[in-house]
Parts: sequence; structure tokens; C-alpha cells
Amino acid sequence: MIRPEELIALRAGGQSRSFAASELPSSLAAAYAVAAATLRSLGTEPAGWKLGATTPAARRTFATDEIYFGALLADEIWDSTLAAEPPVPPVLRGEGEIALRLAADIRCDESEAALKSSATELFDAWAPAIEAPYSCVREIEELGLRALLMDRCAAGALYLGEPRSNLDDPAMNQAIEIGVDGSSVAQGAAQASLLMTPGEAARRFLRVAAKHGVSVRRGQWISTGGITPCVTLPLGKPIQLTLGGKKIFTLMTQDRAT
Repeated sequence: MIRPEELIALRAGGQSRSFAASELPSSLAAAYAVAAATLRSLGTEPAGWKLGATTPAARRTFATDEIYFGALLADEIWDSTLAAEPPVPPVLRGEGEIALRLAADIRCDESEAALKSSATELFDAWAPAIEAPYSCVREIEELGLRALLMDRCAAGALYLGEPRSNLDDPAMNQAIEIGVDGSSVAQGAAQASLLMTPGEAARRFLRVAAKHGVSVRRGQWISTGGITPCVTLPLGKPIQLTLGGKKIFTLMTQDRAT
């Protein structure tokens, strides 16, 4: 089975490789265990989570109807309200999403009790976002869900708009759009694209995470799945995110050729 150290080395070098089915973890639980071991080897804890199986396409591709998840690291999350260089995966692709921020620490053995809480007790903010997947595993769709999960659900980067405190905000269902240099490249709306509301997706994640022995912490972001198609994004050109036709942020990345 693949060692976490190899996944770390591949990502650090911006590389990817093909894997044989025999190298994959034997089960979904074992795949989550590889991802957890990767975090331990890095000596870090998650700063956020990305979810899958919240759209029909993801469920078809990975043959599952259960929410799955991967950890995002602190240096993979960009806050548009801060003056910081954005992280850029070796291959930049992105999809518009809605992210929610946890308002409390929830141990895995407390999850069922916590899920009885109201939305405002579980979450204290939401934000429009671009989630940028990246995996060092080639042919990940062909290899399937175990390959995806062992590499942290293809966690690449999460670009966050300014947090909003109203968790009942109808704007959460407005059209979200990614543009490049002023031209639209992807658009969608949560109520049309997702199989559930972003809040329900986050709640289901908490239940699945608890089943796999994962506790979560206050301040972690949960990105709830692709509202827009996932599209290739160019380096060195302004990438805009809008919600309901209003600008959320402009992301500028440096062209590696310059």
C-alpha cells in the first residue's frame, strides 16, 4: 500500500504518477487512514475540509451516495480580505462553491448530539469560494474513490470570499460565477447544482467524519461541493468570482513562465 511519505514528496515536488490498483488502500476506511497519516507526518492539523458526493456528477464518477471528505491545510486556504499571495496548485482548476465556518469544536464522539444544534450553533459564517482540486494521483477517476480519499480528496486550494454572518441569507442560492479576464467560464446556483443545501451537506459531513473517528474544530471551513463545473484556470490573468452578479473577489496568480 502507498506510504504517506510518497504522497507528501510527490505533492512537494509538484509531481504526479500513475498508481496500480494493488497499491491502493484496501477500503475506504484504510484510504482515510492514509490521509490522516499524511497529516501526522506533516505535523499539522486541518484548517478546513472539502466535500464530495454533493452533486449527481460526483456520485456517478466515484460510485457513491455518501458524502466524502478531505482535509485542507492552512497554507492551502486563501482569505480574500487579507493581503497575502494565493496558494497555487501545480495544475490550477477551480469550481465555485459555498463554504461554511464551524462555530464550535466537535469531537467525533459528540457528533450526534451536536447535529441536533441549530445552524447558528454549528456555524458562524459562510462565504462564496473557489475550490481548486489537485491530486498527485493520475487517472484518479479510473482508480476510484479509494485513490481520491488517500490523497485528501484532491485538496489543492480554497479561495474564500469575505465571511458573511447571516446563515439564512438568500444570497447563498444566487448564481455563482467564475470569470477570467472579464469573460464567464463557469456558472451555477446551489439549489440547482447540489443535491442538498450547503448547510445540510456540512451536517452530513460531520456525521461521516465522526464515523471515521475525525473530530473538527472551531474556525475550520467546510467547502460543500461544486456548484459550477470545474474548469481550467489560467495563470497570470485575473480570475473573478461573483455571486448574484456582484463581485466577491479577483484572484491574481503569477504566471510560472515569467
